[in-house]
Amino acid sequence: MAAQYNVSGAYSYVNYGYEATYGAGAVSARTFGHGVKVTLTRKNNMERIHSLGARNAQATAALKYEGSASVEFIMADASFFRAILGAVADGGVGPYTHTYTETNSLPSFAIDTGTELGTNDEVTELKGCLVNTATMTATTGETIKVRLECPYQTETLATTGIGSQVAETFDVFTFAHGILQLPSGSTIGDVQSFELTINNNLEQIWGLGSRLLTSQVAKIRQYEVRMTVTFKDVAQLLTKFYGAVGLPLDQNTPAAQATMILTFSNGLTSINERSIVMTFANVYLNEETLPKDVNEVIKEDVSGWAHSCTSIVWTNNTAVDAGTP
Repeated sequence: MAAQYNVSGAYSYVNYGYEATYGAGAVSARTFGHGVKVTLTRKNNMERIHSLGARNAQATAALKYEGSASVEFIMADASFFRAILGAVADGGVGPYTHTYTETNSLPSFAIDTGTELGTNDEVTELKGCLVNTATMTATTGETIKVRLECPYQTETLATTGIGSQVAETFDVFTFAHGILQLPSGSTIGDVQSFELTINNNLEQIWGLGSRLLTSQVAKIRQYEVRMTVTFKDVAQLLTKFYGAVGLPLDQNTPAAQATMILTFSNGLTSINERSIVMTFANVYLNEETLPKDVNEVIKEDVSGWAHSCTSIVWTNNTAVDAGTP
């Protein structure tokens, strides 16, 4: 290649891999999913220094360095849940199961991204990434979309060694693959949209001696849910919001729904099965809106939260999901 030139995202790639040591970089690469996009945000947190005797700044100091990657993709597998929840255990004999569960600490990973620009390319590895928030959205007529917000510790920048996009080997999941149960065994009909947000509430730690992060601490974990359902059965969501049929509004807090199960499945069995089953415990419905308009189908919008995620089970015909490390 000769001169530098302007390009589109077709000349770029983004992969990720888990780290053996926080901030050390990845030793293997995998893809987030189909239709992946990434946006990098960097801040030097510079401070202008003003002194007596002049109206203009006399100096500038670069304070703590902050970097964050926002990754969007279409869900085809569930491997990324390890980064969100913390642990994965492989099992089964074909189909195989990969069970993601909560841990108090989160595994760090690196994001490798780059762009072919001509003589000098852009090759960047974002090290010490953790998932702060993850949002999954399922809407009728659409694919299942995921967005991850990932602050990171540091990065390396080079102009050679361009990589390539790791190919996703699984098919995408769409709204047609999804079933929502609340509680377990009670399927919610005609769900128009469902959104799940997992917040790890990371706090970045800096120390004397470096502009870079020392660590990221996961504080409280929160599961936020929101759904829109066509309104045809009072018992589906409205009664669950009250807690019981005819419950007076001045009573105590309505009881939690014991479980909520969100399933995405290709409908096949044995080694051809490919499914993701997400189970949440102690679900509370906090807000409900029910607009009625002669020109619109009546749809009920409900939001709330779950206290915990019992497990997320990814079933496929691949024996090992954890990868390296």
